[in-house]
Amino acid sequence: MSGIQKRERFHTKLKCGRCGAEGRALWEENSEMSPRGPMGTLVNISGNFIQRAPHNAQGQPEIACASCGAVHPD
Repeated sequence: MSGIQKRERFHTKLKCGRCGAEGRALWEENSEMSPRGPMGTLVNISGNFIQRAPHNAQGQPEIACASCGAVHPD
């Protein structure tokens, strides 16, 4: 057996507060922590969303609506 531990993956639903576009984000757990709990690494975005900036002030990727440009809240 290799010493590499499999990381859990999980999806979150995305919905634009401005235009109502919907999508999903696929995350993979990582070892970092935030005041709200464990953090994840963005693996993929589906639907009408894009990763616009590498990271926001909280260290997470900035996700924006591809249709209207609104930034998705954390």
